[in-house]
Amino acid sequence: MTDASGALVGGRYRLVELVGQGGMGRVWRGFDETLHRDVAVKEVLLAADVGESARWQVIQRATAEARAAARLQDPGIVTVHDVVEQEGVPWIVMEYIAGTSLGALLDREHRLVWRRAAEIGVSVAEALAHAHAAGVVHRDLKPDNVLLAGGRAVITDFGIARILDATTRLTSTHAVVGTPQYMSPEQLQGQDVTAASDMWALGATLFTALEGRAPYDGPTLVAIIAAVATQSPPALRNAGPLAELITSLLDKDPDRRPDARTTALELRGLLRAPNKPTREPTREPAPQGGDRPRFSRRSVLLGGVGAAVVAGGVVAELLERGGSGTSGSGAAAFDTVGLTKGQLVTLPGYTGSVNSVAFSPDGRTLAGACDDAKVRLWDVATRKAEATLVGHTKSVSSVRFSPDGKTLASGSADETVRLWDLATRTATTTLTPGIPVYALAFSPDGTSLASTGEVAVAMWGLNGQAESDITTVTATSDPLGVLSLAFSPDGKVLVVSGFGAQIEFCSVSAGTVVATVSPGKNDLFNRAGFSPDGTLVASGCSAEQNAAAVSLWDAATHAEVARLNCETLAVTSVAFSPDGRTLAAATPFSGSIRLWDVASRKPLAPLTCPSGMVGQLAFSPDGRLLASGGKSASLRVLA
Repeated sequence: MTDASGALVGGRYRLVELVGQGGMGRVWRGFDETLHRDVAVKEVLLAADVGESARWQVIQRATAEARAAARLQDPGIVTVHDVVEQEGVPWIVMEYIAGTSLGALLDREHRLVWRRAAEIGVSVAEALAHAHAAGVVHRDLKPDNVLLAGGRAVITDFGIARILDATTRLTSTHAVVGTPQYMSPEQLQGQDVTAASDMWALGATLFTALEGRAPYDGPTLVAIIAAVATQSPPALRNAGPLAELITSLLDKDPDRRPDARTTALELRGLLRAPNKPTREPTREPAPQGGDRPRFSRRSVLLGGVGAAVVAGGVVAELLERGGSGTSGSGAAAFDTVGLTKGQLVTLPGYTGSVNSVAFSPDGRTLAGACDDAKVRLWDVATRKAEATLVGHTKSVSSVRFSPDGKTLASGSADETVRLWDLATRTATTTLTPGIPVYALAFSPDGTSLASTGEVAVAMWGLNGQAESDITTVTATSDPLGVLSLAFSPDGKVLVVSGFGAQIEFCSVSAGTVVATVSPGKNDLFNRAGFSPDGTLVASGCSAEQNAAAVSLWDAATHAEVARLNCETLAVTSVAFSPDGRTLAAATPFSGSIRLWDVASRKPLAPLTCPSGMVGQLAFSPDGRLLASGGKSASLRVLA
């Protein structure tokens, strides 16, 4: 590592001053003594334990990547001039841009107006289109890698992430190479990085430029990875006409993201459109003193208009069904002819991300919350698409059936909860909590519905009673949001969990937190749920160094009674079988669903799944099937 200005690199490039430093390297303003011009000289930082042979391989990779980047001659891409080796370290010599980065600009100005963000986005998208056409993927696009000077927006550091990736592979460090807040779900899960991954990064970069924060963030790497893998992006409040495009760029399915050329054309079209005034969304001011309301009670009269409720009349799109059109006799009628125990059955009719799944109480129908803003229903007996419920305008994050099976609730990033009459397949009521909805839960008696999102937990009365306020619950979980809600079987306790390092046991009648539990300072909860008899609460947590686990808590004493290690990065869903004998946990980063015998706490044989096919879990009422979300909805035959 070179520390002093004035040093000569490669016998040609004089280091003048250090202008930037990060995890991937240090950047100097240098002077090319042969051509007498300013240059940027990047010193690629290698891990201290990289051996001689590994260093040579990294230098070879650096040379190859620099050559690939040097082929990219575009006004929106920093030109690579040279790559040299000195003292076992690769140095990349590039065009010097006398300006600032988008990241530095946002540090000063917090956020940009949508037109300025769109202008930058056009330049970046067109540069990406040029690179992608040449077969080059950036892999680490972020605000700090977008340079602004003289009206130009220029991408720098093409190929650097790939060089550093080679380093981690050679040293077996298994580090995440890149900036997690701007890495796509497939990149974070170790899958192939493609041009679509760059488009996700562009979407995250534009989101940051407009909102003043990344779409996904957290106190640890695990929290960020879990958020990217499981959550829809927060609502855009300052994006104006760019909101729909940015949301599509942040689609978890890479095949559904627009490519760079399409994105550039869309941005140019929006910039040319007449400047129409837009109404800024309104929100209640945040409470003072750091305390945020988490628990409020609302009243809803089903089929009518109650407090904070808009009556709906959205009709389902019925799809053609095979057979006689009847659903059979419930879960027991599931046709297992030709199927074997443990077999995975992918349900037809939708190939995008399914964020949540739920069985109807009679087991005849499976509902899926889909990323394309629709709710889909499948006939469990025939495994055929039955209906599509249309009405939400953004990704649907949660679906839940009422205990009597007559109503389906769906929550969405569009900040609404819709209640669907399953007999008519119409939305009879729309609730407006005012925040993106992450999770829903019906009370066991069906008289209340809990909803939650970025911060608040709202309890909606469904029996027509007058609205009444109850004591707020102080926000003690991480402000990234609440991920799951679960009622105790007697309906007296609501367990709330999210990205924070604890879960909360809330009294439903008092509306207050009665206990908080935490497995360890470095763990982050994801989701929690009660056992059918109400004696246990299972909580999945995420932790670095592959230390994720499922904790079992005594529901009465709130003491941890067992910790079931998963040897993976994250647990994103937990579910008890209806008889309470089996516990399932989704571990998407290991590509499996883990199972345990609850009584003995011993692990059972895990269920392996194709890449991307591990999502939120739900057992059928008879316990014979296990449904999972993910890249599509699937059923696993258990018995």
